[in-house]
Amino acid sequence: MIFLLIYIAVLFLLAWITARRAPDKETYFVNGRRSSANVVALSIVASCVGGSATMGMAGLAWQVGTPAIWWLLSGAAGLVLLSLFLARKVRRSGAITMPEMLTTFLGAPSRPLASVIIVTAWLAILAAQFSALATIIAPLAGIDKNVAMLVGAAVLVGHTLAGGQASVMKTDIWQFGILLLSLLTALLLTLHLGGGEAITAVQVEVLNEQFPASKLRYFLCILGGSYVVCPMLFGRMLSARDEHAARKGGLMAAVGLTFTAALIVILGISCRDLVPAGTPPEQVLTTALLSHLPAWAATLILLGIFSAIFSAADSCLITAASVCSNDILRKPGVKICRICLIFLGLMGLVLALPGRGILALLLMANDIYVCGVVPPVFIGMLLHGKVQFRPWGMAVAILGGGLMGLTAALTGNSDWSFAGLAFSLFMSLVAARRSPQSVEKEAEVQAGHGI
Repeated sequence: MIFLLIYIAVLFLLAWITARRAPDKETYFVNGRRSSANVVALSIVASCVGGSATMGMAGLAWQVGTPAIWWLLSGAAGLVLLSLFLARKVRRSGAITMPEMLTTFLGAPSRPLASVIIVTAWLAILAAQFSALATIIAPLAGIDKNVAMLVGAAVLVGHTLAGGQASVMKTDIWQFGILLLSLLTALLLTLHLGGGEAITAVQVEVLNEQFPASKLRYFLCILGGSYVVCPMLFGRMLSARDEHAARKGGLMAAVGLTFTAALIVILGISCRDLVPAGTPPEQVLTTALLSHLPAWAATLILLGIFSAIFSAADSCLITAASVCSNDILRKPGVKICRICLIFLGLMGLVLALPGRGILALLLMANDIYVCGVVPPVFIGMLLHGKVQFRPWGMAVAILGGGLMGLTAALTGNSDWSFAGLAFSLFMSLVAARRSPQSVEKEAEVQAGHGI
């Protein structure tokens, strides 16, 4: 309990140091656009390795073995695409949120539509992080899980409220350091307790019966797609000092995600002989820690996992609040953003309290967002300058894809996810038309060749 209180005190101290300078809009939303490539990379990794990648991914590895690595490996692949093809354009835009730049790339109607989908999806992600925080705080503080969720939500909202993006990025680096130390410690201790036998017995596989090709397709398209076009990752790249730092930071983060994914998968497999059958997958890691490790080690590792979840949750919260104030309300001030932040924190808490699983909430959010927003934005940014897009055609692509993604989430039928992706991609291409500049340039080339 004492270590948790010290940890929370440090979080609020750093937030207070940031807030006492009365942050302006750019500092609160995009860290003053002064982040180096290293800071961008570490902040991305810290934000992506949250409750899903620690507790959810370890539980999946416990169930299916090495194919669980695709959870974060899909994200790393998506991040490479973002870094290579879009990062420079993102930073060059000078926007403070992703939807803000959609007016230029897709047309005015796309901005509010994408904003509503983003806030809805990120609420589900925030709720998943609240659930994960409660799972860690309850054993650390010795309190009921619902009370732990309330405590976690209050700490998260208070910390993020004070300093915004600047406060979030300031804490990301040391939080990831604590996570890395705790994961390595957990792995060494589980190996000492006999987890090494489970690791040596497992077969290294890309796919298996528990994780078939259909699951891989879903992970690559839905989870991976959420990294290609992501308002949270765009926010990190908008905070970079220049285009080079944005691109380099993204590529470095992809390497960091791959390493962290391998570490978590090995840790999850090592828990196979330490956790009884029938344990819910998202509770595998905490059950193994509390049942078999000494108190000091369990506390250290739980604090590390708390760091991972917290760094993802505060990034999610500031992203949703920024979009809400800047793109839905069109009032991009610090005061309005803070009001949105409090409101969204309360809504995320309401969504989390019924107790839906972490994985279910995350996949629901990804379905809605990826199917509706990712293909139109990727196509729009990639082809910008070469073609123009009919604004309402792109809006139809976003709305139709998002509704199909919602249907997939509600029915549990992944076919709707792929249908949503196909629909939004097809409509984006239908909405494209050659720009006057490209027609003029082609005419000049043809004239030069005497055609």
